[in-house]
Amino acid sequence: MKNWIEKEQPSKDDIQSLNETLKIPAFICSLLLQRNINSLEKAKQFFRPNIDLLHDPFLMKDMLRVVEMIEASKTKKIMILGDYDVDGTTSTAMLFKYFDNKGFNISYYIPDRYKEGYGVSLESIEYAEKNNFSLIVTVDCGIKALTQVDLAKSKGIEVIICDHHLPGETLPNAYGIVNPKQLDCKYPFKDLCGCGIAFKLITAHNLISNDPCDVFEFIDFVALATISDMMPLVGENRLLVFYGLKRINENPRIGLRNFLKSINSKIDESKVSFNIGPRINAAGRMKNGKVIVDLLVQEDREKASIMSNEVEFLNQNRRATEKDVFQQAIKQIDHASFTNIVYSENWSKGVLGIVASRLIEQSYKPTIVMTDSNEELLTGSVRSVSGFDVHEALSKCEDNIFQFGGHKYAAGLKVKKSNYENFKVQFEKTVRKSVNEKMFRKSFSYDVLIDFSEITFENIKIILRMSPFGLGNNKPVFRTNNCFLDHKLKFIGKESQIVKSKIKDQSGRELPFICFDKKEQLINISSTFDILYTINFNSYSGIDEIELTLREIDIKK
Repeated sequence: MKNWIEKEQPSKDDIQSLNETLKIPAFICSLLLQRNINSLEKAKQFFRPNIDLLHDPFLMKDMLRVVEMIEASKTKKIMILGDYDVDGTTSTAMLFKYFDNKGFNISYYIPDRYKEGYGVSLESIEYAEKNNFSLIVTVDCGIKALTQVDLAKSKGIEVIICDHHLPGETLPNAYGIVNPKQLDCKYPFKDLCGCGIAFKLITAHNLISNDPCDVFEFIDFVALATISDMMPLVGENRLLVFYGLKRINENPRIGLRNFLKSINSKIDESKVSFNIGPRINAAGRMKNGKVIVDLLVQEDREKASIMSNEVEFLNQNRRATEKDVFQQAIKQIDHASFTNIVYSENWSKGVLGIVASRLIEQSYKPTIVMTDSNEELLTGSVRSVSGFDVHEALSKCEDNIFQFGGHKYAAGLKVKKSNYENFKVQFEKTVRKSVNEKMFRKSFSYDVLIDFSEITFENIKIILRMSPFGLGNNKPVFRTNNCFLDHKLKFIGKESQIVKSKIKDQSGRELPFICFDKKEQLINISSTFDILYTINFNSYSGIDEIELTLREIDIKK
């Protein structure tokens, strides 16, 4: 039996009570109760998100002080400084569009990933001084930029920090810090991404402005960032993503339209995660994040088309580079080790994190992918597995690390080349002491066990209304036992790796399925098997067809 874990199930009494209240099937009541939706009122809020339930932005510490400072600087030069990923670039584009529309003297700056690294660089401060900026507003970075903020102030430049990362023990000496994770910030929702906080900033400014506008025209930026930054899709985030996706589908901005044409279907959270987000990130990974900000703020269709073609080229380059690095890295994996630590001097820094994640799919262990940073230092991306705190493990290896930061499941680090072998041994020993081999056996959780008879058009419509799906509100995963194939398999995709066919359960009901990564298993099935899967509609020629996406297969012996 595979390591499949059923999520904790609600009591029969609770299911029956909700079933009587909502008049929907018991298994859907189970899904709702697992998400703490246990009343008619909560169900209404869940299925009909109300944008009016967003919190007052002035509940955030320093918010009034910050927007008043920005308003007072309207005639001066203001620089938006953002990170080079989706969260940072969308935040930057949103602030620029909003304040530019209001007549501010505003510009933006995105640090070069390769020359400057993450966050507020010394080069960015020099640029601000050279170009006579009097105020810098950081987005999605800056909460640990103590030295850089002091440097800016010494040059007569004030700094406002908008960030969502965890603060350190000492805060930068900025004019104002807008970050709900500050211990003394009373803002009730702590899990906004950087663009979510920037949206709160423009909302607050709009409330004190003499010429208010509709700030919700910028909510598409927040949806892109929240999904791409893998923030929990609960509370305010769910509201922002719900309405942001609605805006993308109904009135997409010019800079996104070429991307959307290639998708040619309704944009949901999965389309953002797998299609739009990687394209936006590609600019920062392969060239400079400023390229994507230029595109996102563009209003000329022809120019936007040319720029999006460049981004598409960068994305294709990213995919080719990622594939090449992955193929080299997988050869270095030591299957007897408790860790994956791989290195080559020639790998691109821009794909290290993606490759680390892909290696974990192949070899489920804490993973570090490293390359040269300069003549003395290596730089690396770290990814972990469920239940293992990689940040804590790195802290136990500090004597062999030049610099590191991050959180439980993802981090970045720099190591002196002379310490690399010692670090590699120390990290392996640290992980080996902390865990047992069972931690590296990947588990798969599912929401509920059902038969195919429960999978009706009406029930699927209810389930899909539970979207947008993501952390905290994952797309329901179902289990059905004793399935079998009696249809020919069809193989599609560039490398014929995707399998489509039909599947039956023990009742004899038959449903179409698609499977992206179990080709060999499906080809060799000769007995009944159990499946884990998600459910969707596959729309073809305007007709909706039920389709299962197989996630895991357990073949009976």
